[in-house]
Amino acid sequence: MLKNIHKLKKHHIISFTAVGGLALTLFSFNSSPLFSTTTPFVLFGSDSVILEQEVQVSSGDIGSNNKLTIEKDSIVNGNLFAKTITIDKNTTINGNASFNKLKLHKDAQILGTQTKPVQLPIANLPDIPAFSIGEQDVTFEGAINTLSAGSYRDITLENDSRLVLEGGVYNLRTLELKENSTLIFNAPTTINIQFKLKGKYHISILSGSNTVPSDLTINYIGIKPKNEREDEDDDDEIESEMDDKEKKDYKKQKIGRPVIFGSNSFLNFTLNAPKASVHIGKESTLRGQVLARKVKVGEDSVLSKDEAISIITKTEDILVTEDGTRFVVNQILIQLTSGGTSNDAVII
Repeated sequence: MLKNIHKLKKHHIISFTAVGGLALTLFSFNSSPLFSTTTPFVLFGSDSVILEQEVQVSSGDIGSNNKLTIEKDSIVNGNLFAKTITIDKNTTINGNASFNKLKLHKDAQILGTQTKPVQLPIANLPDIPAFSIGEQDVTFEGAINTLSAGSYRDITLENDSRLVLEGGVYNLRTLELKENSTLIFNAPTTINIQFKLKGKYHISILSGSNTVPSDLTINYIGIKPKNEREDEDDDDEIESEMDDKEKKDYKKQKIGRPVIFGSNSFLNFTLNAPKASVHIGKESTLRGQVLARKVKVGEDSVLSKDEAISIITKTEDILVTEDGTRFVVNQILIQLTSGGTSNDAVII
């Protein structure tokens, strides 16, 4: 059951009490990673992680084997691990930071322990098991659609459509969610994607009434099958996400096609994309994990490793009426009954 969904234009967290944590005091720079698993992380990028301004992390650590950048007016309730950490003004880290180099703005603060140096690599991304895609393309329209486990080619959710996955393993070439579409998983599910994963604006990937975000794992490669030569209709948009070196590496299939989710997305999953970058649009919500080569989260987004998200607005965003009643600017609170589900929240 989904609890306390908040639809916000801007999000803020109230607590500034430092989160305790184990200070790392022994370091050896060898091939063994500091963490044997990526389980603690809400975001991990083998090359980089970028949080744009006013991003808030309700729970979970953030790590990178190279660069971690957190822009201004952000709040992180978790620990940071990276070779180089950059934190902009008016940002608060409600946890510990471990690094080799720290660039901390004078108006930013780390409330926990600072540890230098840090053992590298921080972690290794999980491997993706081999899989074979199918030949059938399926496009879904409307609100009543289901799909059983199996191997398919291209799966497309049209605007305002809804698809329920029955659970199991799905092997795909591409998965594309168009505007206002919703994907729901009602049982533990694994989606293996060979080439393309893309979400337009205001898309939702939701856990059903008997599942939680960790019940969906998406394994993403991002490399086109070698026997395919046709271009995609969004190649220009995808190339704009890459620098010149990445464009060359992409053509040589050294790295994967970037994953893009548009603004105002609501995402519930573990996404593993070791060869690709992942860009989540502004004002989005993530419950679960993103593990990728590069991760970028748009401004005003809210992230949580745990199922629950705790968000309270800033004092200046609270309006007080003459009788003392308090209202929050740009916030809608949805209270579900004991039998309420995520599907009910989406309908609201």
